Amino acid sequence: MMMKAMERINILGCPFDAVSFDETVSLIKSAVFEDRRLHIVTGNIDFVMKAKRDPIFAEEIRRADLVTADGVPILWAASLLGAPLRGRVNGTDLVWKCAEVSAETGRAVALIGAAPGVAARAANKMQERFPGAGLHVIPTPFHLGPRENAEMVEQIKAANAKIILAGLGAPKQERWLQSYLDECGAKVGIGCGGSFDMICGDAPRAPRWMRENGLEWFHRLLLDPRRLGRRYLIEDSPFVIHLIAALARRRLLGEENKA
Repeated sequence: MMMKAMERINILGCPFDAVSFDETVSLIKSAVFEDRRLHIVTGNIDFVMKAKRDPIFAEEIRRADLVTADGVPILWAASLLGAPLRGRVNGTDLVWKCAEVSAETGRAVALIGAAPGVAARAANKMQERFPGAGLHVIPTPFHLGPRENAEMVEQIKAANAKIILAGLGAPKQERWLQSYLDECGAKVGIGCGGSFDMICGDAPRAPRWMRENGLEWFHRLLLDPRRLGRRYLIEDSPFVIHLIAALARRRLLGEENKA
């Protein structure tokens, strides 16, 4: 019922749902208890720009059950375009919450993706905070062919996991969840990018003041300029140009309507 009432907002061609963090957690709990499928995409500027370059990925985002705003700049863009969202829903925070939900409900969580050993260390950190959580790390080869995917599906089924946290990077994690979430017998699938690296300490999270002021990307760039320089400075920077163009069109239409 709650999902049907949710407003989906278009941000430069990429959909985002007007949902708060607490509402998202409630939806996760409901999906687990009611055996209802819930594929969550935690989107940011990089997702918007990837969707602009890749129509297939854009359609995959639209097919997701819930698309949340993982990034303050998306909230700013939505407000400037006259369609404010209901707050940031960060993927790393959701990962922690899923461990808490597991501890509270007894539902198991499967962790897939990340570099060798990273997901296991992240699971240990979450287990320390939520001792009752049922966390299952699924070995994830770098190359995922039919045989590897089938093996992962069987391991997730054997763990009876109801939530899958996929740290495979976009769009790989979204495609994997859309293809295999149902087959795994899980109900909730969340693409969480580099969250496992942050939780285990390999990629320190930005200070709160940077996260709250839309500077988390800059913190990540300083930590890993070789890997992220091209993404942030070349691939994602046209976002600002697209936003300015959209604002200009909106103002022009507004003036035409007044006339």
